[in-house]
Amino acid sequence: MDYFEPKTITEALSVLAKYGEHANVIAGGTDVMVDMKYKEEPGCLVNIKKIPGLDTIQENGASLQMGPLVTIRDIETSRLVRERLPLLWESCHQFASLQIRNTATIGGNICRASPSGETLAPLLALEAKAKLAFRDGEKTEAFISFFQGPGKTSLGSKGLLTEIEIPYPPKGSHGVYLKHAVRGAMAATLACAKLGAVYLPIFSGYAADAVATRLQDAEATVLITADAGNSSLQDVRIALGAVAPTPIRATKTEALLRGRSLTAALVKEAATLAASESSPITDQRSSAEYRGWIVEALTRRGLEQSWKAASGKEVV
Repeated sequence: MDYFEPKTITEALSVLAKYGEHANVIAGGTDVMVDMKYKEEPGCLVNIKKIPGLDTIQENGASLQMGPLVTIRDIETSRLVRERLPLLWESCHQFASLQIRNTATIGGNICRASPSGETLAPLLALEAKAKLAFRDGEKTEAFISFFQGPGKTSLGSKGLLTEIEIPYPPKGSHGVYLKHAVRGAMAATLACAKLGAVYLPIFSGYAADAVATRLQDAEATVLITADAGNSSLQDVRIALGAVAPTPIRATKTEALLRGRSLTAALVKEAATLAASESSPITDQRSSAEYRGWIVEALTRRGLEQSWKAASGKEVV
């Protein structure tokens, strides 16, 4: 196996162009190193840790920009992220163990493209974008189209994620991140959903996480924006993870809720619809039926908690 430590993005792209699908980019290495022990060894490792400028978090007008080498712990300890992007902060706060958070990077979590990746549903709900570099140029792509299947992204084998841009939610938005797991942070997601301002983790079996201790049951994110009088939903975003080959937005459910007053009956209808938009599987961890029920339960809970945060009132 060959090993490279490029000092620039251009140098890294040259190595990737040469080795293609036989190359493996490494940053924190929390997944890659486990893969090397239990799966086939790659033709080469491309360690991008020494490329400068990829480990910063900074504001850019109405959005936050961060490099792919920012660790999960960096995000968790960032006051800026906690205050402006609480959904992303919460997903990182519940990410695996402290030891893993100190090493794992947001770029690695994204490019791993596991349907149960902790930060993916919040990024979808926040309508974040990725800046991608290739030998023939750069492009910016929304994460909604970036994920193409378990372990597959639009980067292919020759591209590199160089930046994540996350717009701040509209003023008056509220949301919550909920995670259903047997052992809390050290569990693997069974399913995940993001509703406006709420992120609920749920467990998925589409792609087994390399770290065996991550056995979380499910996750979901919900983000809502109430109207000026707190009487109806001006906007709502629901992101589901681990219940389809990729993390998804529950667009039909969002359309059902948008512009309407939130009642108990509507919440129940929306939760049922959100579950129908998912396509969970049955495996050794859980059944498809159970995962669908978790999506429904977390969607309902996320909507209720987000609405209370926004309006100060219970859903009735």
